[in-house]
Amino acid sequence: MPDALIWGASGGIGQALVSELDVAGWRIFAAARDKATIPSVAYESYRFDAADQSAIKDIAMDLAHKTGGLDLWVYAAGELQASLIRKMGPDAWSAVLRSNLYGAFLTASQTVHLVKDGGQATFIGAYVDHLILPKMGAYAVAKAGLEPLVQVLQKENRKVNFTLVKPGAVDTDFWNNAPFKMPADAKSPTVVAQAIITQFESGKRGVLGL
Repeated sequence: MPDALIWGASGGIGQALVSELDVAGWRIFAAARDKATIPSVAYESYRFDAADQSAIKDIAMDLAHKTGGLDLWVYAAGELQASLIRKMGPDAWSAVLRSNLYGAFLTASQTVHLVKDGGQATFIGAYVDHLILPKMGAYAVAKAGLEPLVQVLQKENRKVNFTLVKPGAVDTDFWNNAPFKMPADAKSPTVVAQAIITQFESGKRGVLGL
């Protein structure tokens, strides 16, 4: 039975991944800020905060005891706080970068070594050029930072397949905080989850645009 670790398992894409992997017979280790919102089919649930290095280290230790290595690793955590830069306080700016970029760095630095050779490490990115809009500054900067992070991780971990997913608009709670309406053609989180699983099965790496 393959093992997957999903960071951000309470969000739309994270929940869809847990559900789709469960149907496919995976054993799922799921982490989220609010454990209560992680789908109950997860084999193990953890509470984590993107800035809590101690909690992430504890999760890594638990995974090392309970698995022989991970087949799939996904960072799907993140948040949006829409604000004009001149009106955005440093705490709000830091929170967006922490959840979208710093958390990606911290979880990867502590747990990517658990991914098996030939396994997949996936990050949910974005088409950054679509984010260069008023009130999207912090989110655009955070998502822009993911691409070089993934490229460097790939060079440092050549036996693992790293993927940056650019899903476009997805029908999730993201739009509750966005300064514009969700496009009519937004994808379902299930479509994105299925694409991530297909990428794993193909053994490919790099950017996955949807």
